[in-house]
Amino acid sequence: MKYSYILLLLLFLQQFSIAQNCESERYQKAVFNNVTVTENITYGSADLYDVLNIPLEFDIKMNVYEPMGDTRAKRPVVFMSFGGAYIIGNKNHEDMKAWCDSLARYGYVAVSLDYRLGLNALSEGSAIRAMYRGVQDTRAAIRYMLEYQNDFRIDPEHIYLGGESAGAINSLHTAFMQEADRPQQTYGIPLENFDLGCLDCSGNNFQHSFDIAGVIDLWGAVLDLNYIGASEEIPTLIIHGTNDFIVPVDEGYPFITDFNLTFPYVYSSEVINQRMDALGIYNEYYPYQDQGHLFYGLPDGIITFPNEFWNPVWTQGHEFLYKTMEFVSPDPTGEINPIGGQNYTYSVPNNNGSVYCWEVMGGTVISDNGDNVVVQWDGGMGSISLTEENCIGVIGAKSNVLGIDATVGLFEAENLSGIHLFPTLLNVGENIFIESDNDIEEYNISIFDTSGKLIYDSIINNNSFISTRNLNAGLFIVKIKSGDNFTFRKIVIK
Repeated sequence: MKYSYILLLLLFLQQFSIAQNCESERYQKAVFNNVTVTENITYGSADLYDVLNIPLEFDIKMNVYEPMGDTRAKRPVVFMSFGGAYIIGNKNHEDMKAWCDSLARYGYVAVSLDYRLGLNALSEGSAIRAMYRGVQDTRAAIRYMLEYQNDFRIDPEHIYLGGESAGAINSLHTAFMQEADRPQQTYGIPLENFDLGCLDCSGNNFQHSFDIAGVIDLWGAVLDLNYIGASEEIPTLIIHGTNDFIVPVDEGYPFITDFNLTFPYVYSSEVINQRMDALGIYNEYYPYQDQGHLFYGLPDGIITFPNEFWNPVWTQGHEFLYKTMEFVSPDPTGEINPIGGQNYTYSVPNNNGSVYCWEVMGGTVISDNGDNVVVQWDGGMGSISLTEENCIGVIGAKSNVLGIDATVGLFEAENLSGIHLFPTLLNVGENIFIESDNDIEEYNISIFDTSGKLIYDSIINNNSFISTRNLNAGLFIVKIKSGDNFTFRKIVIK
């Protein structure tokens, strides 16, 4: 019985050829057991909020989490920002550590970043300026990582932002707010009369443009729904407790006790979801019924994090990130009516850093050059398809299958005229007579069965014959070739 299974396997492998092997659970499971954390990296310095309105430079730091032992040259990067109403908090909050540690184990580079705190709680303009400083700092952290992208091995095409509460507000505004959207209060208000500068005019002098690939918004909000425009197609995950009294789930003023309305009016999860749906921007909205602010547990002070809500929130987060990276592998191009026994090249557009895993049935991969393969077809029916593993290690959905009919190719080729084959209906043992109207003296004659198998090959002179005494009854294809020109003729032996 064991030898029968081996024989069946060998027969299968003769028909099915794979030039590479694209299989990975990266970004879908914790494929790394350990994480390397580099703490307190200074990514910039900027003026603190100060009630005396005196410029004070302050170093701003971040912690970087990487999968230990990872050898991939490029990885997506996720920047996570803590909450605390722009008054309290830091990059070492337990929830930020949990997010970054978990992301790194799934294969990401994760960054927990500090940003400048401080505001005048009696001034709406001061709160808006605090948010703007958070956006400037987030952008400075991104520019820092792009400046040292080779050291951290990040992919500039896959930059993600996430955060909770004030950190989510930073992330949403970093993703969607443009320079033209800059609030008037950032140019100066009473008691804070200095200009905060442009979006990229703070933190460091690194010059990098970038796009955001997606946002994880945990109970955040925006100042103006018009920041989210039709052209800003940034996928967004939105999670919020429906009984949140700190950041309202729909729209309104933060903090239910804020009777003096000293914080700005904000637009939150429900209306952000509606806005994105109306504009056709991909988003996922998960309202947690009857839950309040920070419902997965307080991340500092009296430690209650994580509670039973951490796992579902984390699952929705990492599954969302993976969805934004999913793609369909490109379709291969090449001859669909080949000639059995000959070599043909099939290719896809080159995507730098990708690995292509070709799958061939009914033929043999002669050479694999990455974005193209050379295949020798057996004849008859076959197929070719591929799976792409891109530069960050995401496995694409399998391409469409390119159907191959080598038999049709044998019957349809008609490149050499003036050839006559007499007769085409023969008894076993009769001769095939070939006559040509051309002045060509020699021809290469090949005979194939209908599976494409070569069973006869010779060079003959014009007006010659071939004996069929070694052929059995059946349908055969005669290939007659001179130079680069050839034709096919059917013969039937009975």
